[in-house]
Amino acid sequence: MDALADALKVLYETFARYPRPVKIECCPCGCTKPDATANLLTVSLRELRFSDLADYSLSAMSTQGSVDDFRYLLPRLFQGIAEETYSYNPEILFGKLSYAKWRDWPADEIAAVKSSLHALWEPGLTSFPLEERLPEFLEIETLLASIAATGEALEPYLNIWTDNKTKEADEHLIQFVTMYAPDFVDGKTFNTGFWSDLNTQAKALRRWLLQPGTLLRINGAAYLVRNDGFEHLFRPAVQTLEAESHRSA
Repeated sequence: MDALADALKVLYETFARYPRPVKIECCPCGCTKPDATANLLTVSLRELRFSDLADYSLSAMSTQGSVDDFRYLLPRLFQGIAEETYSYNPEILFGKLSYAKWRDWPADEIAAVKSSLHALWEPGLTSFPLEERLPEFLEIETLLASIAATGEALEPYLNIWTDNKTKEADEHLIQFVTMYAPDFVDGKTFNTGFWSDLNTQAKALRRWLLQPGTLLRINGAAYLVRNDGFEHLFRPAVQTLEAESHRSA
């Protein structure tokens, strides 16, 4: 059994303490139809289709259901996002963990969620292109933003990236730098999209990118730049990060 399958097994076992809801309450204002979640209550958790969970996940706890309803469905939601495509941005689903204040849950539930996040991150780093392993995550930035959306500190995940010396991890780094280095110019960091609410994690990402060791690794992996129409962005991207590193020193 691989790490992801093992983490999902633990997730199902840990959250089995939450029974199938008799009813998932909806917002009384009428923004959600009363029968919108009825189909989620007719079959066992493992038999639920991930596609049927998509609309629920978009408004879970805000206009549909309670935190305990979310906990009941969490293992299937996590399995789905790890194995299938999703109708919305994955950051939305992961952000529901933060909304549910999961870091205040019992210790074994927190540990199960953390293990599941790491079980996504580590195989993600060793799979390039990423969607071949995790169909919903088109690039490493999406996976990183999804983890950050849970409220987790990114430093442990970035340290894993530092220690992971595989060719695939370097390919992710080259792709990330090529596409996103301009966001780090003039002392800035990510501040758009989902990152606009993740300032602490964005700053941690900036610090990691500007470390001498990371910059040395980027330059050493330059041979991995792909001829995909964006290759001309790589060298200016590296120059941006190097200038910012000197600026921060």
